[in-house]
Amino acid sequence: MRSMKIFLVFLILVILAFGVGYGLGYMKLKNAEKEWAVAKGGMQSKINNLEKDLARAKARESLREMSETIFQVITHFSEKNFGLAGKTVDGLKETFSAIQTNLDEEWKAKFNFFLPALEEIKKEAENLSQNARKKAEDLKNHFEQSLKPSKKGVEEKKG
Repeated sequence: MRSMKIFLVFLILVILAFGVGYGLGYMKLKNAEKEWAVAKGGMQSKINNLEKDLARAKARESLREMSETIFQVITHFSEKNFGLAGKTVDGLKETFSAIQTNLDEEWKAKFNFFLPALEEIKKEAENLSQNARKKAEDLKNHFEQSLKPSKKGVEEKKG
């Protein structure tokens, strides 16, 4: 009988030890899951910011490539190929409209002249006007000036 009591006490202590160990492990697991959720949220936030930055950088890269396309429009006008110039202007409008959503407010403000100027050049091309080339050249110059970083942006990078 005494050995049975010792066995029962031992069994209860073993069960209690396993229960305490399980409880401590469960608490550690829950704490680790919370920390992981916080870290995951932080990483997801960083990923989202990096994706936005990448989209903006690609949009600015597309703007720089558009300068070459404007030069093609000028070349088409020089060759008196008003139809092809008009199609190229339409392509520029589509490209700019697609990337405009990825530009930040500063860049949108810098290029608010672009679509109206393209519309004007398109009308000039449809009318076979000789002013079309001059307007396209003016647009290219204004466009390239707008691509240059502003003084404010340069000062922020230095500071």
